[in-house]
Amino acid sequence: MKKRFFVIDGHALCYRAHYSFINNPLINSKGQNTSVIFGFARMLFRLISDQKPDYLVVAFDPPRKTFRFRLYPEYKANRLKMPEDMRYQIEEIKNMLQALGITQIEDPDHEADDVLGSIAKRYSRNDIEVILVTGDKDAYQLVDDNVKIYANTKGITEYEELDAASVMDKLGIYPCQVVDYMALMGDSSDNIPGVMGVGKKNAQKLISEFGTLECIYEHIDDIKGKKIKESILRDKEMAFLSRELVTIKTDLDFKVEIEKTKLREFDAIRTKDFFNRLEMRSILKELFPDDESILSEKKERKKDYKIIRTEQELKKAIALIKTKGEFSIDTETTSVNPTDTVLVGISLSIKENEGWYIPICGQKYDVNIDKKLSLHLLKPIIENPDIKKIGQNIKFDILVLKNEGIELKGAYFDTMIASYLLDPSVRRHNLDALALKYLEYETISYEDLVGKGKKSLSITDVPLESLSDYAIEDADITYSLYKILKNKIKEEQLEELMYDVEMLLIDILSLMEWNGVKIDLKYFKELSKENQKLLNNVEEKIFQIVGERFNINSTKELSGVLFDKLGLNPVKKTKTGFSTDIRVLEALKGKHEIIDYLISYRTLNKLKSTYTDSLPQLASKKTGRIHTSYNQTVVATGRLSSSNPNLQNIPIRDEFGKKIRKAFIAEEGCLLMSADYSQIELRLAAHLSQDDNMLRAFRDGLDIHNITASSVFQVNDDAVTTDMRRQAKIINFATIYGVSPYGLSQQADISVKEAAEFIKKYFEIYPGFKNYIEEKKAFAREHGYVSTILGRKRPIPAINSENTAIRESAERIAINTPIQGTSADLIKLAMINIQKRICQLNYKSKMILQVHDELVFEVPVSEKSEIETMVKNEMEGAIDLSIPIVVDIGWGKTWADAH
Repeated sequence: MKKRFFVIDGHALCYRAHYSFINNPLINSKGQNTSVIFGFARMLFRLISDQKPDYLVVAFDPPRKTFRFRLYPEYKANRLKMPEDMRYQIEEIKNMLQALGITQIEDPDHEADDVLGSIAKRYSRNDIEVILVTGDKDAYQLVDDNVKIYANTKGITEYEELDAASVMDKLGIYPCQVVDYMALMGDSSDNIPGVMGVGKKNAQKLISEFGTLECIYEHIDDIKGKKIKESILRDKEMAFLSRELVTIKTDLDFKVEIEKTKLREFDAIRTKDFFNRLEMRSILKELFPDDESILSEKKERKKDYKIIRTEQELKKAIALIKTKGEFSIDTETTSVNPTDTVLVGISLSIKENEGWYIPICGQKYDVNIDKKLSLHLLKPIIENPDIKKIGQNIKFDILVLKNEGIELKGAYFDTMIASYLLDPSVRRHNLDALALKYLEYETISYEDLVGKGKKSLSITDVPLESLSDYAIEDADITYSLYKILKNKIKEEQLEELMYDVEMLLIDILSLMEWNGVKIDLKYFKELSKENQKLLNNVEEKIFQIVGERFNINSTKELSGVLFDKLGLNPVKKTKTGFSTDIRVLEALKGKHEIIDYLISYRTLNKLKSTYTDSLPQLASKKTGRIHTSYNQTVVATGRLSSSNPNLQNIPIRDEFGKKIRKAFIAEEGCLLMSADYSQIELRLAAHLSQDDNMLRAFRDGLDIHNITASSVFQVNDDAVTTDMRRQAKIINFATIYGVSPYGLSQQADISVKEAAEFIKKYFEIYPGFKNYIEEKKAFAREHGYVSTILGRKRPIPAINSENTAIRESAERIAINTPIQGTSADLIKLAMINIQKRICQLNYKSKMILQVHDELVFEVPVSEKSEIETMVKNEMEGAIDLSIPIVVDIGWGKTWADAH
């Protein structure tokens, strides 16, 4: 009986696991996304259990580009960059294989496919069958009597085994003809061009008739169909190049003795250590079902939850809260929009595993206390600043209660913000994730409560007992997390940042969201019409150039115009033909006059859908203002982000961006004031690095971009041109972000060699910043994190990665996080101080927007002079630096005029 040698394409399995869990990632108590590791392990152990391999190897792609990129630089050009949270998981998977004693192979200049092919060629014989575990159709070329494919078909558990007959059934050709077939058809996933116009059917027909690529060209006159013949002749060079790209190498010389790949019993201690470290106890239970030392996955909670049904019960709960001096609070609502929702109920907790639910509206519950009385009794404790309030995203609750005429005061602790401060690199800080991470407890999901699809209930129709369990659990879990996270914040020395910055900011952001910003709906209509007129003009110009009308938004029709009718060279191929996305159009600039018009058309279309048509729809019907939401726990550097709508994405420099800002207006009798930090990140770079030339430039009020241009281009100050200064500005900002020569070359539109020389000269001009870079990288390598002036920490676990690309990305984070993070802290402190002064001096002015380094205020004309002086002083004095901070002030009836 033949022995079976399984060879796994490691990266293929990793991506399969990634996409299987992409909508529901697995996060452990350390905040690590372990979905890929878990999925890979599941597939591996399922394969071992079902197939019982005699020999097993896992092959990985190398971290750098292989020989195929030298043959064709556009190879895999349309591949998305590997997700960051997937990179470190692949490193962990390699650690897992090492712990399990499974052989892994990685060739520095060849892909995993080439390893699979070489093993298949070397070891398949009459007594050994090689099974290649891959979903890549390229591997079909390797199939023969002793080589089969084991391909994943669905999820992470379903597979099919393919032999030569299966390949014939699927493609209609023999395995040995696959490379010629793919040379004609191309491969969109790897951006292999093939022959334009030859799809699966034509490729199969041609290969079946002629056998090989050479024979097709030898008998070109025998091919029926003028268009196909022309395509084959036109793309002959591409066809043979494509065949070279899809041909899997079978002659790699790596040292692997087959006996060392023999599958053996796993080392129990090393295996348990690995999966325990990553908290994958369910896998350990399957591997070691009789081992009682493996803990259960979840903890049970003994709950004492009470529904408030009477006035007396509510008064008793309030008395206990007053005695305790703190409570967690959570509101249940009909919508996630806090300024346009209905309050359904309030849950409170002052002790782990306990809590109350106060129904406000819903079904005709068996409750003898009405909404008005409940809120009247609750108002004094909610508005008492001396009673501490704990919440999970408590800003939402503040706004919901504000709708009911209650001002929540004394917001003391937000578990979502605490989780974010402890590890801002983690994406999920929601209650479900935190409960699993810190309490090993799985909460009731909203879907569990209301159901899903057409049968889902409105929250107001959920039975009271079910709703109360769900609601009280939120307050209970929040309080339990507060007890844990409060200590962790103290241990990590993040108390000042937590209580004096982030928690104080919550009140300010909630007020800004409540205030909103007024927009000119009439102007937006005119702008939309203007945009449509411009679109129509550009559209007609495109039709005039082409000589016919077509659907510009149809990739297929536009592709036909560009690459067939106009004869432009395609840049990227997809499953359905050649791509016409914006990156392709940018690459084709200068090749034909139509390209500039197409780019203009795309830009105008995007502005129409994203801004001119959609922003007016987001204005509140009650206030006529836009109430964006500010997020404190999204950006890893500490910066605020905004959503619904995202006002930070409005174009800054182009003319249309200015027109959009013109639609943001002041109320009657008021003006808008824009206060914008000038070159704040460069100033912070100077302060943190203490570079003499940087410090001197800012202390003397010189133009740092001009200084850089003069030195880099080796000309006198007065000889610096506008273009030189523009490139110097790019160099200044790119370098403080740790950009590589390649990255700078892309930004500045120069060669990589020129970019490398510019960076070298930059460090000669500013040697102190070069030292800063090395110091930050060294600190991160030793401590695993970097921090801002205020102590905001950002963990960088990948800083010591053996993978060059991963390590360099981590180093860039180490360089720019202290700068960007301090910039974020600076504007937050300024916002806190400004709002404090507005309250103290009883100003009517309102802070209404925060965008990047800019604050926007709506100011009564009578307060203009005082507000300008106060805001400028507070912003410039928020943090004491060794160089002056400068704030530029602008005024106008619209944001565009003030900006």
